[in-house]
Amino acid sequence: MKSSRMGTRHGFTLVELLVVIAIIGTLVGLLLPAVQAAREAARKSQCSNNVKQMSLGALNYESASRRYPTSGEGKQPSTGLDMLNVQSFFTQILPYVEQGNVYNQMNQKLPYWGSAANQLAAATNITTFICPSNG
Repeated sequence: MKSSRMGTRHGFTLVELLVVIAIIGTLVGLLLPAVQAAREAARKSQCSNNVKQMSLGALNYESASRRYPTSGEGKQPSTGLDMLNVQSFFTQILPYVEQGNVYNQMNQKLPYWGSAANQLAAATNITTFICPSNG
């Protein structure tokens, strides 16, 4: 009768362990580009959603004010004369993109960019206005 040591084998050899690690590394290398592509697609989708929210905010502003938000310059609605609006498009639509708390912190009669009263509100990071791929 032959004696066999193969029946009592416990554990892996070093070569088997290295082969398993190499296979796992190859699989991770194949999956990583797919994961990165999925993340970029999610960022692109979020950016598109942000643009849609700003567009809806502008339309809701128009429904409430009977005029679209300005870019800071425009015509006086009653006289048709040129005017400078001290608030930008973005500050005008704040209440319509669920940022009413930031809008309420601002003094609407003072420029958003230069007055000390508006500095805290102007420094607030509004995620709706930032594309995730750029931030």
